[in-house]
Amino acid sequence: MANNFDLHAALTLATKPGPFVTMTLPVTGIPATDRTQFNSLLKQGKEQLEKVAPDRTWSAYAESFTPFEHGPLTNGSATGLLIMAGASDSYHYWLHTPVAATVTVTYQPNVLPILQAQDKTSDYDILLLGRDAFDLAQVRNGRPEMVNLPVDAPVTLEKALGSELRDRGRWQRSAGEHTQYSGTGSLDTAREADQRNYFMMVDAYVSQHYSNVDQVPLILVANASDQGNFRKFSQNAYLDHVVRVVQGPNLAAANQTLAALALSITEQRHQQATQIRRDAYAKVRQNQQVVQDLGPLATAAVQGQVAKLWLRDDASQPGHLTEKGTVMTATALSRQNNLYNDLALQVSRLGGQVEVLPADAMPTSNPVAAQLRLRETVAH
Repeated sequence: MANNFDLHAALTLATKPGPFVTMTLPVTGIPATDRTQFNSLLKQGKEQLEKVAPDRTWSAYAESFTPFEHGPLTNGSATGLLIMAGASDSYHYWLHTPVAATVTVTYQPNVLPILQAQDKTSDYDILLLGRDAFDLAQVRNGRPEMVNLPVDAPVTLEKALGSELRDRGRWQRSAGEHTQYSGTGSLDTAREADQRNYFMMVDAYVSQHYSNVDQVPLILVANASDQGNFRKFSQNAYLDHVVRVVQGPNLAAANQTLAALALSITEQRHQQATQIRRDAYAKVRQNQQVVQDLGPLATAAVQGQVAKLWLRDDASQPGHLTEKGTVMTATALSRQNNLYNDLALQVSRLGGQVEVLPADAMPTSNPVAAQLRLRETVAH
């Protein structure tokens, strides 16, 4: 998932001389296929630059692509490669979200693939919780993987609390040579105490070693009773209170069922995020803080009045955004430039938030919309 560092790098690159050649390459992992695609895009980039910016020669850009002309076109689990090349500097980023094969020549670096990769629903942890054992999985960039828990993790109740000894109404729990506690009462009471103590230990362990470190949502998979009891005791600030899977996890075959489980959770998180976005959009629209027309939107963007910009991921509009907020289409470069990219770059540069979304996740049917900070100064 792209982060603020990647966006900052692109914004820094935008201060360098342009125009910019941006390539997005799907990575299949098949060397011949990826190499053929790369060479084809490279050729298209050269031709586009010569056509729309004849005052620029390819030699100024060639160095940015040279490491990839003969070097590897793969990097770990990356599914795509983004290369932004300016006349004097460049930046590349390995993508972990699906990407189409594209090459563009634009006034500004094409930041839309980076913004699209900032999918906040694709990273989370999964706590698979049974009454007397647990397991943990991590989903990063939509890819699920079981966590190899260390030997000191309280993976089972017996390991965490020790074995139970009971005789004539008295019970005690011991761990190795050391007795932890003892008392009188029914076995049911002892088991309830064990259950509470074990869930609290699991909660503290997962919070300390994973949630507080990675700061991603924690999705609980447990039956209805364990869901309620665990949430009653949990102090984990990252435990998701909306998305939950109410079923007893198959801990013996967790790895075999993980892919289907993660797919279901990701879809729930996607639906949750979409609904929250639409509710927020409806509220700001009711307050007359939304603008969709490109003229007023462009003016608001350069004046720093856009708090949030929503863009449909397949949307394109010819034009170049000038420093004064007007849209220029007079030159060959401006006519093939994507105005939406310029808007996204400008809003990001001035501290606004930009979301590039598929059509079904957009809060409106319009391809672009903005939430304004100060609606009074922008004519609709």
